[in-house]
Amino acid sequence: MIINIHGFTGNGDNSKYRWLTANIRNREFFSPTLDYCRRSPESILRQLHECASSYLLSRPASAPGLSILGSSLGAFFARCLNLLFPQAMTVLINPALAPFLTLREYIDCKAYLTLFAKFAYLDDDMRDTGRLHVIIGDADELIDHARMTKPLLPQGFKQYHIIRGGVHRLELTPEVGGILRSVFA
Repeated sequence: MIINIHGFTGNGDNSKYRWLTANIRNREFFSPTLDYCRRSPESILRQLHECASSYLLSRPASAPGLSILGSSLGAFFARCLNLLFPQAMTVLINPALAPFLTLREYIDCKAYLTLFAKFAYLDDDMRDTGRLHVIIGDADELIDHARMTKPLLPQGFKQYHIIRGGVHRLELTPEVGGILRSVFA
């Protein structure tokens, strides 16, 4: 199963979900529409965790494993899931890994900071296993990835893909699609 987690103002039927279903064969997909303003981050993570756990418990041994794709604020949740399920292939696109800073005027910062703190200790013990990939646009107008992304990745992290001219709402160019295909296919 591939779990697709949209960004702050997005929805489950987004361009990444449509690309995945058109280009990645023989996989199940879960792409919920999440209301980041009305739901607590804990309840969102609980829903995503339950879906992932249910899939892993019910799938036949021959079925593909769990994969996760998260964009912007959805990448915050994708990273939390990645820490809970380190075996999952995970791609973060222009991640808002510290949403309590980057989205502070729109979300419950205290709730996100609390959730961030719960996972910070797990991240301290993580090393780059090759199962986490980060795609960023070097022209992202919303997130300074040098300050807000790179320092929050595992020590020795190497799967960092920079898309030249890519803005925050990163287009699914052949370059981005190639990365997604190589990770999820």
